[in-house]
Amino acid sequence: MPNESPRRKNKDFTAKIVEDAVVRDVTAKVRGNKKPTPLNTRQRSFSQRDPIISLNMNLDFLAKSGQKDAAIRCEEMLLRIEALHDDGYYEKSPDVVSYNSVINAYAHGKYARSSRSGNAKRLMQLMREKGVKPNSITWNTLLRCILKEIVEKPSKEKVEEAESIISDMEEAAVANTISYNTLLSIISKSGVKDSPQRAERWLQRMLKSDEIQPDTCSFNSVIHAYANIGKGSLGAPDRARRAEDLISQMERFYKSGNGNVKADVISYSAVVNAYSKAASEDGLCATRAMAILQRMEELYEGGDKDVKPNRRTYTSVVNAFARIGAPEVADDLLSKMKKRFEAGDISLKPDTVCYSSVLDAYAKKGGEECAIRAEELLHEMIDLYNNGNNDVKPNTQTYRSVITALGRSRQARAAERAEQILEEMIYISSQGAKDLAPNTIVYNAVIDAFARSESVSKAYRAELLLERMLEETDKGDLSVRPDTITFNSVINAAARSKFGDAIVRKEAFSIGLNAFRHVHNLDYCRPSSVTYVSYLHLLENLVESSENRDSMAERIYALCHSFGLVNDAVKSQLRKTCTPLVAQRILSSCD
Repeated sequence: MPNESPRRKNKDFTAKIVEDAVVRDVTAKVRGNKKPTPLNTRQRSFSQRDPIISLNMNLDFLAKSGQKDAAIRCEEMLLRIEALHDDGYYEKSPDVVSYNSVINAYAHGKYARSSRSGNAKRLMQLMREKGVKPNSITWNTLLRCILKEIVEKPSKEKVEEAESIISDMEEAAVANTISYNTLLSIISKSGVKDSPQRAERWLQRMLKSDEIQPDTCSFNSVIHAYANIGKGSLGAPDRARRAEDLISQMERFYKSGNGNVKADVISYSAVVNAYSKAASEDGLCATRAMAILQRMEELYEGGDKDVKPNRRTYTSVVNAFARIGAPEVADDLLSKMKKRFEAGDISLKPDTVCYSSVLDAYAKKGGEECAIRAEELLHEMIDLYNNGNNDVKPNTQTYRSVITALGRSRQARAAERAEQILEEMIYISSQGAKDLAPNTIVYNAVIDAFARSESVSKAYRAELLLERMLEETDKGDLSVRPDTITFNSVINAAARSKFGDAIVRKEAFSIGLNAFRHVHNLDYCRPSSVTYVSYLHLLENLVESSENRDSMAERIYALCHSFGLVNDAVKSQLRKTCTPLVAQRILSSCD
C-alpha cells in the first residue's frame, strides 16, 4: 500500500481546507479584492456547500484546537460572515451553532481567562440583536466559562451569577441536567463557606422537578462540596457524615431502579477524603474512613467494578491515620498497596505522596522506633528511585518529615543525623536536583532537632545554622530566609542549655539574646507570643533567681504587652520566671 501524503496525516488538514475555502472568499469580498486567488478542486467542493455549514465546521475545529488565539479567530470569522450577510452576499446568516462555537472557544481557550464569561455574555447579546435565540447549549457554555473562571479564582459573586443564570434558564425552559451539574460543580469548587448547603439545596430542587433528574455527577459534586470546604458553619466531622448520608441516598436510588444514580469510586473516595480531613478534629473519623475503604473492597470483590479503590482512596485513609498519630496503621496500608501493586494492580502503585504521608505520621508521633522506621522508608524510596521508579522520588517534604522524626526521637546523636540529611540535600541539589534544595522549613526542623537534643553544644549548633541561613539570604536565596519560627527555635535551643557548665550557659544566653534582638530588628519577620515565652524560659533556666532576673523579665513582659502579644502562655511563663510577688505585681499593673 503506498504511503499516504504527509498532508493527509495532518489532523488539521480538513480544517485548513474549510478555512481556506470560506475565509479566502470572505476576506476577498470584505477587502474589495477584485481578483481573489482561485480555489483548488477540493476547496471548491467545500465552498459550493452551504457557507454556514462550512463556517460552523471551521468554527468547531478552531474552538477545539487549543490555540491561544482560537477565540479571536473564531469571532473574526463569525463577524466577517455576518458582514457579508448584511451586504447581501450570503442569503443565510450565522446561526445558533455558529455563535455557540465561538462562545465555546472562549470557554476552553487560553485567551482572556479573566473575561471568558464576559465575552460569552457579549456574544449572547449580539445573538439577540441579530435575532438568533440562545439555546440550552449556549447557556451551558456560558456556565462552563464561569466554571473555568472560578477554578482559577474562587468567588462568591461568580456562584451567585451562576445561580442567577440557572434561574433565567428555568424561566426560558432551557435548563437541563447538564446545566444543573455545571452549577453544582461551580459551587463545589468555589470555596464559599456555605457551598455544601448551597449545592444540596440545588440538588433537592432537581429531585423535586418533574423534568430534571439528578445523576451520579450531581450527587458527586455535592459530596465534593462537603469534602472540600475549609471552615464552614458545620464542623468537619458533621460534613463528612452528611457526605456519607448522600452515598446512602445514592445506593437507595440505584436499588430502586434508578440507573442514573449509582455511587462510584469518585463518590466513595470523596467521602473517604471528607473523613480524612475531619480526623484531626475527631479521631473516630479515621476509623470511619477505613470502614468505607473496606466497604469499597467488598463491593468490588462482589463484582461492582465501578467502586474499585484506587491510590487516591488509599492515600486519603493513610492521611487520616497520619493526622491522629497512628503511623503503624498508615504503614500497614502502604504495605498493602505495595503487595497489590507487585501482584499486578498498577492503580495501587505507591507514589511520593503515599510515602510522605506515612513519614509525616511517624514524625508526628515521635519516638526512637518511629525515627528508625522513617529512615528505613526514606532509604526504600531512594533505592526505588535510583532503580528507575520516578513515582517515588523523595522531595523536600519527605526529607523534612524524616528530620522531624529524628528530632522527636530523643535518640543519641539524632540531631547530628538530621544535620547530615540536610547536608545530603544541599549536595544533591548542587548536582542539579534543584527541587531537593532545603528551604526554611527544613532548616527549622534541624534547628528544632538540636533544641530537643541532649547535646551540650545545641545552642551553638543552632546558631551556626541560623548564620548559614542569613548568609544565603544575603546572597539572594530567599528560600532559606529565616522566619519567626527560626529565631524562636534558636532561642529555645539556648533556653534548654541549662545543664552545661558556666561557660556553656553564658554562651547559650548570649546566643538566645542575640536571636531575640535580631527578630525585633528585621523587616521580613516579627516576634510572636512564642518568642517571648521562649525568652522568658531562657531567663528562667540561665539567669539565677534575683532582682536582676525579675527586672529583666518585667522589661520583656512590658515589650510583649506593647506588641499586643500577651496570652495565657506568656503569663504562665512569667510566673515561672519571676518570684511570685513580682509576677503578681507585673500582671496586675499591666492588666
